[in-house]
Amino acid sequence: MDVDTDLGPKLASIADISNQRDRIDSYLSLLETLLSPPNVSDLTTFGLHFTTSTSVPLVVGRRVLGAFVAALTAGLGLQAEGDDEAKWVSLGAVVGDREDRKAIIEGVLGDNAGWCEEQTTRLRRAQSTILQNEEDWAGAAEALIRIPLEGSSRLVSDDEKLGIYLQIVRLLLEDERSERAQHFFNRASLLITPETPKESQLTFRLSQARLFDYGARFTEAARVYHDVSLDPAVDEDDRLMMLQQAVTTSILAPAGPQRLRLLAQLNRDDRVYAVIPPHLGTMLRKMLLEYIVRPAEVAEFEAGLMPHQKAQVEGGGTVLERAVREHNVGACAKVYDNISFDALGDLLVLDAAAAEGVARKMIEQGRLRAWIDQPLSLLYFESRHEDKDGQVAGTAGGLGVEREETPVQPVAWTERWDARIRHTSMQVESLAATIQARGLVQ
Repeated sequence: MDVDTDLGPKLASIADISNQRDRIDSYLSLLETLLSPPNVSDLTTFGLHFTTSTSVPLVVGRRVLGAFVAALTAGLGLQAEGDDEAKWVSLGAVVGDREDRKAIIEGVLGDNAGWCEEQTTRLRRAQSTILQNEEDWAGAAEALIRIPLEGSSRLVSDDEKLGIYLQIVRLLLEDERSERAQHFFNRASLLITPETPKESQLTFRLSQARLFDYGARFTEAARVYHDVSLDPAVDEDDRLMMLQQAVTTSILAPAGPQRLRLLAQLNRDDRVYAVIPPHLGTMLRKMLLEYIVRPAEVAEFEAGLMPHQKAQVEGGGTVLERAVREHNVGACAKVYDNISFDALGDLLVLDAAAAEGVARKMIEQGRLRAWIDQPLSLLYFESRHEDKDGQVAGTAGGLGVEREETPVQPVAWTERWDARIRHTSMQVESLAATIQARGLVQ
């Protein structure tokens, strides 16, 4: 049976039926006809008849619009329970073209919130799902943002609000709109409680880590990434991805005691040297042991960074270049007693004035124990210790001669820990023997 292209008179005649049961049956019969085969224009007109109406009884509207929504959202994972729902899902499967489905949903929703918030909410979720499949992250987020959560006529639980807010945050971050994502994350943070489901708590923590990451708060990001990577409730592949991000952000973090503690924590995680790309483990070990990082190693590491992690920073260069520059200044303290700013600039690929500025900033922030002799253009490092042969550690004296670097060995943390315990025990035994030999203990 062909359907009239102008549905207005037919819908108006059904609206005049006084018996509500007969009216519902007539609407559903018409909907079933419109779906065989589907027509974008007719189905859009049918939906608008309910979403824009002010005279359709609630009982009739909810029943018919519910069937309409079930048919439109077929295959999108948004179905409710019930045999009748299954029937309309089956009929709606014929609307197989994604563009047709999207056009109908957008046409029905328009700019109208509608009186039927439960049904329009499902349509907006369906719209978001379709746009996500098209990788239109901003559009998918906007569809969810338009779902009424506050002051709504329907009862919206805190868990549902939290889920929608976190999904909006994820979509906005995919579109690299971190400032707007922070707004919805702040709303979500008000809904997190100890009773919140574990899955939502993990999603919240991951969103927090990503926002720290986008905000260049790499120390906090690395800490949260690593915590999530240790949670057994997270899928194994996702845990390894989180671990990789933890290593990456820890390397990008500003040099100083906080980063050293973070690097040491990650170094104790044997997965770092077993399952993630080797160059990340090597870079982490060099940062931890304060070895000077070479340009080739920087280039290999930079190739795996995300766009926001390559942002330019104040003073010139990228986030990574700043992190490596500050690290290499700290590494010089392990090699030199002092160094000229010309030599430091050669090492950092900066001019002497810029190299002095990097060192001065680190000293001011308490991240480098050193002092500057401006008349001689020298940087002196503090806390130099003599070794057992009486030679001062780092004898280069600022002449640009670097001590030979110890290769990074792939030794597990547990093995090194055992070796340190053995070494300490031997020292204690030697000290006890000396005390006894000198008769200091009666």
